[in-house]
Amino acid sequence: MKISQIGIGRLLQVSSFLVIVGLALEIVSLLWFHPLSFVLFAFLAASLIGLGILVYLVSLVFIAVPPAANRE
Repeated sequence: MKISQIGIGRLLQVSSFLVIVGLALEIVSLLWFHPLSFVLFAFLAASLIGLGILVYLVSLVFIAVPPAANRE
């Protein structure tokens, strides 16, 4: 399945879900006093937020608006 067939709406939903889950994990790791909380914060939560940002940027690049000549 091509990225353009998925649609920008679905990619934006996935991107926002990843960022929200990453932020929620960062909040949990800040409230949790344990050495593993740093691992949760630095690796898992930051990776989810980075992946969400990457999906957002990919959706902006690969979902192209049809040319103005085709619109009527």
